[in-house]
Amino acid sequence: MSKLVCPLCGVYTSFVPVVLTGEGILVKESTAQRTLREEVALRAVTDEDYMRVEDTCYAVLTCQACDRWFVAAKPKYSHEWSAVYPIWHEAAAKEIPEPIKGEFEEAHLCFAVGAYRGCLLVCKTVLIALQREQGVVSLKELKDKGTISNLLYGQADQVRLWANMVGHEDIPQAISKEDCEQLLAYIEALLNAVYAEPKRLAELTQKREQLKKKA
Repeated sequence: MSKLVCPLCGVYTSFVPVVLTGEGILVKESTAQRTLREEVALRAVTDEDYMRVEDTCYAVLTCQACDRWFVAAKPKYSHEWSAVYPIWHEAAAKEIPEPIKGEFEEAHLCFAVGAYRGCLLVCKTVLIALQREQGVVSLKELKDKGTISNLLYGQADQVRLWANMVGHEDIPQAISKEDCEQLLAYIEALLNAVYAEPKRLAELTQKREQLKKKA
């Protein structure tokens, strides 16, 4: 059975195909049915081998880890499946406050669908929201206050400059996936440094003190 990352729980596991019954109800495919179709591995959601749209095949799968359904697709002559609905995206650290957390996750969604210009523009929105929440007017002020390091300041400023470029200038070439991914990683490192890591450090310090008291 093919494996891929579930877009609902993020687990890399096996999946059970589901089929459409005569009553229009989706049910899990039996072992016997899967054995009959061992060569193709996944059963379609229609009476045909696959539900095809041009040269792409689609199927509804059930995650073995969370038992929820999602839609997967693969090129007609390929064996590689990927989830297409809902769109998987990396969740932000729970310590990041709203609306910054939601905006950062929206940037990840833009990246997931290949909207790299949009991703960078949303990243700029994240920077503005971060500055507002921290009560500053610039990234430099965060650096001068000691909230972020020189390295994080340089990385975040690159995100700002790239976002300004795609938002205000005519770019002759598309933004590459690799460049956008690197800039998105810079934003994540910035948010973790400001919100997540201080809280995690405080929790570890508290646990250590508690263990010392019990010793």
